[in-house]
Amino acid sequence: DDDVFLGAENSFNIFTVRRNADASTEEERSRLDKAGEFHLGEYVNRFQSGSLVRRMPDTDGPVTNSIIFGTVDGTIGVIASLSKDEYNFLHSVQEAMNQVVKGIGGFKHETWRSFSNDRRKSPSRNFVDGELIEMFQDLSPSNKQKVANTINVSVDELTRRIEEMQRIK
Repeated sequence: DDDVFLGAENSFNIFTVRRNADASTEEERSRLDKAGEFHLGEYVNRFQSGSLVRRMPDTDGPVTNSIIFGTVDGTIGVIASLSKDEYNFLHSVQEAMNQVVKGIGGFKHETWRSFSNDRRKSPSRNFVDGELIEMFQDLSPSNKQKVANTINVSVDELTRRIEEMQRIK
């Protein structure tokens, strides 16, 4: 989308902003509105359009485009644009995982991912935490069932969808 821009800042957050092209005044059209916020926990120093895997041109998938990022700590990650249906499904998985996965020292995962800088703190929004969702593969069978029951799908279906998400990279 040519009206959405991705950025990172020095409090280890990433964010998206959207240009309001449909606004009625020039001033409103020139303003960027916050669209998404997420605490990555690392300082991003490079964004690059692309993917870590080769995609076949005729393959249908949940991703419309992706951006690779690199951090000063050496992490390489992917930010992908998802369809609304895929986002909603993965967000519900994330919410269910937040109920099952207990953070280290009682520190909640959703608190860690909250956007935070010197001026404000707010829950992450319009990002899906792939790391948390991938933890599903490491859960006990009973916890996998709890997550699946929460979002009303079978464990097999959920496993298939998460594996599909992992191929985005």
